Amino acid sequence: MDSFSQSNHFLLNLPITELSLSENFKLRSKLMGFFTLQDIIGTNQKDLHELEDYSEHWYFEFVDFLRRKDLLNLLG
Repeated sequence: MDSFSQSNHFLLNLPITELSLSENFKLRSKLMGFFTLQDIIGTNQKDLHELEDYSEHWYFEFVDFLRRKDLLNLLG
């Protein structure tokens, strides 16, 4: 893991509302009970898909954000 990736780990515990993500992503995250990216990462991917407010667009935005911040490796 390089220093850029390590320096971005702080993003995982910031409130989602403070991150540069769409308002739709923020709303869906709140509706699903997620308040940090760590909350999402800590949820079983199969369980994510079963949540009422889940959408593929929401998940793709999440994955893209992690990729841009060099944190995609955290998805296991």
